[in-house]
Amino acid sequence: MTANSNPLIRIVATHSEVRSPNTEIHRSHAQVQSSRGDILDLRLERIKEFLQASNFAPNSQKAYRIELERFVAWSSKAWIDVTPREIAQFKRYLMEDCTTRRGKPLSAAAINQALTALKSFYRWFQLAGYMDITAVLPTAAVKFQKLGKPLPRHFSKEQMQAISVAIAQELSGTEEVNWRDRALLAVLTHGLRAEDVVRLNVGNYNFGNYDGTRLRFVRKKDGEETIVPIREAARVQIQAYLEYRQAQREVLEDESPMFLSYDFHNRGKRLGYQGVYYFAKIRLGEAAGIENLTPHRFRHTYASELVELGIDSLLARTLTGHRSEKVFERYIQGKRLAAAESAFYQAIHETAPDSEQQHPEN
Repeated sequence: MTANSNPLIRIVATHSEVRSPNTEIHRSHAQVQSSRGDILDLRLERIKEFLQASNFAPNSQKAYRIELERFVAWSSKAWIDVTPREIAQFKRYLMEDCTTRRGKPLSAAAINQALTALKSFYRWFQLAGYMDITAVLPTAAVKFQKLGKPLPRHFSKEQMQAISVAIAQELSGTEEVNWRDRALLAVLTHGLRAEDVVRLNVGNYNFGNYDGTRLRFVRKKDGEETIVPIREAARVQIQAYLEYRQAQREVLEDESPMFLSYDFHNRGKRLGYQGVYYFAKIRLGEAAGIENLTPHRFRHTYASELVELGIDSLLARTLTGHRSEKVFERYIQGKRLAAAESAFYQAIHETAPDSEQQHPEN
């Protein structure tokens, strides 16, 4: 090296600066995983927003959440990127690959429930501003499965007798709960939806000139005001519960909840939907020996009873709050089938089998 020449500088990369092909692959994979995680979190957050913004009953909220999370598990795409083709593929997946807990294929009703959840979600998604208001929804073209007309699952006379015996046995160890449960059953047997039962106030029963002979309230489902006449035997139970509360020095006002909770955490507060469901399904169902005893089955039973009594279908629908004549036709169909079966056995001079065995629950 001469005095005037520049020194040779050798640049040596440190270990931390060396980027091997494998390092790039791992980094790329980590970025993809992070991106997928972000998309998943965002999709679940949108589901949460949708359910909070919607006015669904608790059971409907749970069903919609399950179906939307099923779709999220099936698809890795963001909500905005889902196409009509993928919705159609998801429907095929439901039909061909999904099963119930017992390993049976999903019913048409179950598939339709999943599609309904997606359709409802995307309508909200668009109205909430997450996609262009003029865009065609990816769920627009998907078609529901065809359904037969299901017969309503009402209680037989024997089951209603078992329920009456069970409620008379005082299912709870506390007096206040027993008074309430008897009044609660009295209201449920008049066809009210559970979501309407929990919203009842004392003023919906004791008001104006009606003097505790009717329930007057606004249905949650459609916002329509309705009046439901109450049988005398049921009025006795309702009045007894209200008088019991007054005897406990509770001041009853028009806005006082009709039914109170008596559990440890919510004592004295309005009885909630889960409280009504627990009463029917657990306490009453187990005591009466009836599986799947849900509050809604009382509604089916009430509607079937109105048909059996020969009340005009339009008037019966006014009492039950069924706006659709087609939906109410199920109860008329049930009566027609029972009459046809009875006529058959009468014609061949045989005794008809027990109706519960001939028409098991769906």
